[in-house]
Amino acid sequence: MVSLIKMERIKSGDILPTVRELAAQLGVNYNTIHKVYQDLEADGLICSSRGKRSFVADVNTNALQLPESPVDLVIDQLVRVAEEAGVTKQDVLIRVEERFSEQADS
Repeated sequence: MVSLIKMERIKSGDILPTVRELAAQLGVNYNTIHKVYQDLEADGLICSSRGKRSFVADVNTNALQLPESPVDLVIDQLVRVAEEAGVTKQDVLIRVEERFSEQADS
């Protein structure tokens, strides 16, 4: 979502889908989307309050820093989720290796 704000595809004041709506649209767990919204709010990129819709905050899009590539963005998210779930670095690396092996076999 940071990249959408940076590219101004969603702009200051735009209303965001609810956590439940976005989770259903993306086929992602509700808690994952809730955490992303919390992180975006903590970073000052969105404004939310209980019982009201979240919206994009008034931010300087030129000042937003994005990862070098989409892979870096996913890695950053993976590390954050793994830490929150108490998954060790070694376990994450094993799982990533397994996924690469599965892809090679298909």
